[in-house]
Amino acid sequence: MKENSKKRLARRAGGAALALYRFFILAGFSVIILYPVLYAVSLAVRPAQDLYDPLVILIPRHFTWDNIKNALSYLNYAEAFPNSLVLVTVSTFLQVCSCALVGYGLARYKFRGSKLIFAMVILTIVVPPQTTIIPNYMSFRYFDPLGLVSLWNLITGQSVNINLINNNLSFYLPAVLGMGIRSGIIIFIFRQFFRGMPKDLEEAAYIDGCGPVRCFFRIMLPNASAGLLTATLFSVVWYWNDYVYTSNYLGATHTVMNELYRLYDNIGHIMEYDMNTSPYEGILLLQAGVLLAILPPLIMYIFLQRYFVESVERSGIVG
Repeated sequence: MKENSKKRLARRAGGAALALYRFFILAGFSVIILYPVLYAVSLAVRPAQDLYDPLVILIPRHFTWDNIKNALSYLNYAEAFPNSLVLVTVSTFLQVCSCALVGYGLARYKFRGSKLIFAMVILTIVVPPQTTIIPNYMSFRYFDPLGLVSLWNLITGQSVNINLINNNLSFYLPAVLGMGIRSGIIIFIFRQFFRGMPKDLEEAAYIDGCGPVRCFFRIMLPNASAGLLTATLFSVVWYWNDYVYTSNYLGATHTVMNELYRLYDNIGHIMEYDMNTSPYEGILLLQAGVLLAILPPLIMYIFLQRYFVESVERSGIVG
């Protein structure tokens, strides 16, 4: 009896020690992840006098909303936010739809060259976007699908030029064709997810008279909610945070990221001439702008993080 009680106490002590160890590990990771966000909030709501106080680290002595108000003004947030919202929403919808079709085709249909196509999809993940900016810019600046515009000009003797720069179509067209921002990763997500779904679903649908297209939209896609959520969240974050493409293709359009980088470039001039303060205090205004820029995807993730983690586990990204 004494030996059994000792074993039970040892197991309980071991379990308590393991739980305490996991608590400290998770607490440490939480601090590492959350500290930059909390510090950004602290800078955004503190006045300039607290910036020079060495005793103020995370919790300001005084609170002010002036930094947020100024950031809203300099970011043109009332105009930039709706523009970014429309761009991200439409681009994400088109990208998820097209990539789901491509991923399903690569997962379920075996045809000559399918492995080569999938290898090219993986290659788009590896190739940095900076290498394709100039060719894509020229394609959108002188948009000529299949040479039809050049043929029209040759036949009619006119000089027609279609310019898609500073037009949302420069984002919508690649998205609907499965070549949007990091579409290769989204195609890979759908391919892995559809490969893990049982083929019995499709066979039963074919027996009931469903064709391939109807089977995809009526059977496979509704059962791929986890993969859809993962792809949608990834796509939203990538389109929202993108600056490389938006600055080149939509440079004249007021989007949140474009305005944030304009604020960063002009922060010294703003603080010295507009506000008549030290340029060093511009860190408060700039941090408030960064907080406003990351706030929409952060709020979205807070409400959807549980479903996101579950969908990532089921979509084949981990492991």
